[in-house]
Amino acid sequence: MKKIMFVLILTLSLGLLNDSPATAALPDNPGKDAKPDVRPIEVVVNGEFIKMDVPPLIDKNHLFVPIRALASLGLSYSFNPSTKITTVKNKDGDYLKISVNSKTAYKNEKPIQMDMPAQNQNGRVLVPIRFISESLGYDVQFESIRKFVFINSKDYSFDPNLLQQDDLQAARKAAIALPINTDFETLGTLNGYRLHSYSFPVGRADTYFMNDGIFTFVQIKDGKAYAIGQLYQERREPRRVAGNVSPEMSLDTDPIMDPYRHGNVIFFEHDDGTAEAGYSDEKNKGVRIQTNINVYSDIIQKLPDHI
Repeated sequence: MKKIMFVLILTLSLGLLNDSPATAALPDNPGKDAKPDVRPIEVVVNGEFIKMDVPPLIDKNHLFVPIRALASLGLSYSFNPSTKITTVKNKDGDYLKISVNSKTAYKNEKPIQMDMPAQNQNGRVLVPIRFISESLGYDVQFESIRKFVFINSKDYSFDPNLLQQDDLQAARKAAIALPINTDFETLGTLNGYRLHSYSFPVGRADTYFMNDGIFTFVQIKDGKAYAIGQLYQERREPRRVAGNVSPEMSLDTDPIMDPYRHGNVIFFEHDDGTAEAGYSDEKNKGVRIQTNINVYSDIIQKLPDHI
C-alpha cells in the first residue's frame, strides 16, 4: 500500500506539469509579448519567510518591496509627509534617507547614488531591497530556480541541527528556507506558472524534490542546499535535463529516487491560496489534509510524528 500511495503522490506531483516551455528567469530584455510570471516573489530574512501586505515589484531586474517589510530585517523606518523623505535605520544607528523618484540617497548624510529610485505604487512606498539591505550591512542573494530573495544579517548563520530536530514540520520549513545552490545551468522557469509542490521522504528533511513544472532534486549538506539536477518532461514537449540527471531518467527506477522508495510526503499549493498534504498513515491508508497559506512556508503542514 505504501508503494501505491507513493505512486499516487507522484502522480499528483506529475499532474502539476503544464504545456509551457521552460524559459530563463528574469530576462534582461523580455519581449513585449512575454507572458508575465504570476508567482509572487518570496523574501526570506535570516531563515524566515516574511509576509508582505502588497506584492513585491520587479522593474528592470530590480526588486522593490513595500517599506513596511523592512521591519522584518530589524530596520526601523519613518516617513516625513512634508519633505516626502523616508528614513531607514539599522540597529547600529546607520541610516539612509531616500526620496521617491530620486536616484540620490543619503547614508549618514553623505550622498550615494542608486541604480533605481524608490517608487510610489498606489500610495505605497516601495524601495529597492538590494540597495537598502547592502547599504545597511545585510547580504542579499537571489535564487533563480524559485525566484526567491534571501537577506541575511552579517551575524546570521544557519544551524544545520535544525534539519535533525524531532519537529519535522519545523525541520522541513527550515529546509525550503535555504537557497538552492547549483553548479550547472538550470532549465529556467515556466512563465505564467504558479503551482508547485515539495516531496520529502518519510521522516526526513535533508532531501526533497520540488515540482513547479520542472522537477528539481535537492540535497542538503553542511547546512547548504544543492540541486542535484533537474528534469522537464511533458507529453507534447521535448524532454530536458540539467545537472546530474540522465536524459533517459525514469522516476520509477532512477537512484535519485531511492530515499522515497519507502514512502514520501507531498506538500502542494492550489491556486486558491490553500495548500494540501498527502501521505500514508500507520495503517497504510492514504491521508490528505488542507490548510490556508498566509506565508509561503505554510505549505509545509503539521503531520503526525515521524511522517
